[in-house]
Amino acid sequence: MRQGYPPITAAGVKATLKSLRTRVGLQSDRITSTSLALDALERLSSVRYLQSQGLDRATAIVEAVREAAQALPVTESLIVDAALSLRMNEAAASAALYAADLSDRRLALLQEWHALHVARDATPPSPPTARSLRLDREDAALELLATVLVGEELEGRRPGPARPSHEAAGEEERTAVVIGAAVYDISFHLRDIPAPNTSVQAYAFEVHPGGKGLNQAVGLARLGTKVRLVSPIGSDEAGKEILEFLRAEGVDTDYVETRRARSPRTAVLALINGSYAHIGWKNEHEVRMSNEFMRSAEFQNVIDSAAVVLLTLEPPRDTVGTVIEMVARSKKCPLIVTASPPTEGPPLSGSELRSIDYLIASEWELQSMLEDAGDDDDVLRAEDIVQRLLLAGVGTICVLGPNRCRIYGVPDDFVQPPPATVITTDQSASKDAFVAVLASKVAVNGTATQQDYYYAYHAMLVAGTRFGTSSSLPTHEEIASFEELLSERAGSQVGGDK
Repeated sequence: MRQGYPPITAAGVKATLKSLRTRVGLQSDRITSTSLALDALERLSSVRYLQSQGLDRATAIVEAVREAAQALPVTESLIVDAALSLRMNEAAASAALYAADLSDRRLALLQEWHALHVARDATPPSPPTARSLRLDREDAALELLATVLVGEELEGRRPGPARPSHEAAGEEERTAVVIGAAVYDISFHLRDIPAPNTSVQAYAFEVHPGGKGLNQAVGLARLGTKVRLVSPIGSDEAGKEILEFLRAEGVDTDYVETRRARSPRTAVLALINGSYAHIGWKNEHEVRMSNEFMRSAEFQNVIDSAAVVLLTLEPPRDTVGTVIEMVARSKKCPLIVTASPPTEGPPLSGSELRSIDYLIASEWELQSMLEDAGDDDDVLRAEDIVQRLLLAGVGTICVLGPNRCRIYGVPDDFVQPPPATVITTDQSASKDAFVAVLASKVAVNGTATQQDYYYAYHAMLVAGTRFGTSSSLPTHEEIASFEELLSERAGSQVGGDK
């Protein structure tokens, strides 16, 4: 378990400022209500100094940003003043420059461009277009502001989480623990999604156990890792089939609880190009782990004895919070969180994010990780959200997409896995294959190497070339064969079960 915060970075501060520019801008009452912004910006040395002079946290943040903005070149200073509504030029500006809407502030800045520069004793350059201001100039000015706030001397490389190797220490193999859903998948393989009020015929159809928790547990078992699943299931025939499937795959089911209810279902719409859509029915009011067990000494012991804990966002929000709290209390094993499906309820808090060693997400799922990921035309880019999450304390972030992955929070000399040319068939379980391999490596070594990420990426590609969810998860031998094929056919297309 990592402790404390990571080094503060200009990229993280910039992403935080970009999220705070929306609507009314950088106001002390707004910062107070945005805990991640408060946590991130409070660590700036200039903010800590102003607090030592008697200012409260939120006011100190606003004043520190304002002082740094005043030190910028005039044009950049004016741009961030309008973007963040810092009110540094009230004597020369109209009220519209500090309007409650960011779009209105941008328009006022362009209309008053010449007068504002003259008021600052500067020769006005040609004003940017509205599009250039929104997409380029504002971003560059905020980046410069963040660099001034952080200071180059504070930039540092973030080390990965240091864990003892259980293998090297000669310890008995410990168990990976997965907390997530075990559901019954109904998969339709389609050439097109039907338009409203129309129908299409599937060219293949499957029913089988699924769910991200189940998939990751099965994936680990197929890789030879001891794994235990903590999940509720229903008491119907689907629940019985799920339990039998898990046991046949070698997953420890001691903590798979059966409830007198129908098992959750997921409709999987898998398109011929490999993309997919899910429609889930959790039945979480009837099928959920008991609160008594989740807070019991027995469950704490399950966490304490784990080599690695895997958590999906499938359980109810309160269960997710309890698991993270238990892992943080244990401080004995890494935590891997799959940000899927997007949480229903409040996003993870700052203290919860600091407990995550590895976060696995798509770009779409990242948008739900922050309360203030932006709105309208100011939605934060995935890169900005990643930097804010790293600044908040997440250890490593793996952003996965079709045939590609990007790893953040790793050393600067880390080489990213190059995109592979693979014919995809069904990517609905690709992410679970990636997570299973990553967890299998972390369970043994306590951390992941560059080669481990490459290997997990290749497992993801293997799964994407097959039909089905749990049925597509590969073994070590299948991944090795795929890597040989990739090497032999460098630059050619690989895969594609027909």
